[in-house]
Amino acid sequence: MRITSGLMAKALGGLAVLATLGTAVSPASAAEPKNLQVMSWNMCGSQRDTWNCAGTGTPEQKTDVVKYHVDHDYVQAVLLQEVCEDDLTLLMGKLGAGWSKSFAPYKWSQDGVTWNSRCGNDGPGDRADRIGTAIVVKAGMTDATTYPLTQPWTGLNQPFQCATATWWNVRLCAVHLSRPGVNPDHPDWDYRDDQLKDIKAVTAGFPKVVFGGDFNSLPPDQPGNTDAWIWPADLYSQGPGTVGYMECDQDGATRTGRPTHDGGWKIDYVFSSEPRRWCAVADSVYSDHHVVIESVSVV
Repeated sequence: MRITSGLMAKALGGLAVLATLGTAVSPASAAEPKNLQVMSWNMCGSQRDTWNCAGTGTPEQKTDVVKYHVDHDYVQAVLLQEVCEDDLTLLMGKLGAGWSKSFAPYKWSQDGVTWNSRCGNDGPGDRADRIGTAIVVKAGMTDATTYPLTQPWTGLNQPFQCATATWWNVRLCAVHLSRPGVNPDHPDWDYRDDQLKDIKAVTAGFPKVVFGGDFNSLPPDQPGNTDAWIWPADLYSQGPGTVGYMECDQDGATRTGRPTHDGGWKIDYVFSSEPRRWCAVADSVYSDHHVVIESVSVV
C-alpha cells in the first residue's frame, strides 16, 4: 500500500501519541489488491483442412505469441481456444515450472453420439492429438470443471470449463460459443442464446470470476447487429453500477469494442466481476483472431 508523505506524518504522529499514553495498538490496514492479467486467444491451431487455419503459423510460432505476452505484458492466466493438446504441452514447456493447465476437448456429435475432435485430418499420418480449449495459470490451480452447455445434437460441441487460480482465489472460465449454422441438420437453429444463459447461471455462483474467449457473436450495441437478442439482459453490463459484468474493451455504457478478428468484427471478449485496470487488444499474424488481455484488481 502506498502512503503519501502527509498521511505518513499523521500516522506517525498518531502512533507517537499512543506510545506516550503507554497503549500498544496495531494500525489498521486494508487488504492489498492483487493485480491479475488474463489473456484470451483463439489460436486457430487446428491442422484439419475444414477448420481453415492453414497458413496461420506453426505450433512453435503460436506458442511463442503466448510466451511473448507472458514476458512483456505480465500475463498470469491464459484462456485458449482451438489449441491442440500437444501444442499445449509445448507451451507449458516454454513457460516452465510453476504453471498449471486444464484442457477440455471439442467433440463432434452425430445424433447425440460424441467423440473427441482431432487436431489433424483423419489420415494415418495426420496428427491424432485432441483439440480443445485450455486454461493456463501461473501458480496453483484447483477444481478444474467442465460445465454442461446447450449443444447441437449433430455438430461440433464446444466445452465451457472453469478452474480456480488459487493465488488470487478467482474462478477463470474459458468460453467458445457455437457459431450460427453449426448443426447441419438445422442450419437455421442458433444455440448461442441458450449457451450464454447457461454460462451466466454458472458464473453467477462465483464471488470472483473472469471469463472470456471466442463468443462468435457481435456486441449487442454494434450498429446493424441483428443478433443482439442472443445476449441475456443481465450478462453484459451497461456500465458501472448496472447489473452484469463489465467487458474488457467496453467504454462506459457502450457495449462495443475494437475488432478482434481479421474480418473486422469484435467476437472475442473478457468479462470480469473485478475492477478493470486496463485492456489491450493485439493483432497477430499467427491466427485470424486477435489477443485480448485484461488487467483486473483483485481484493
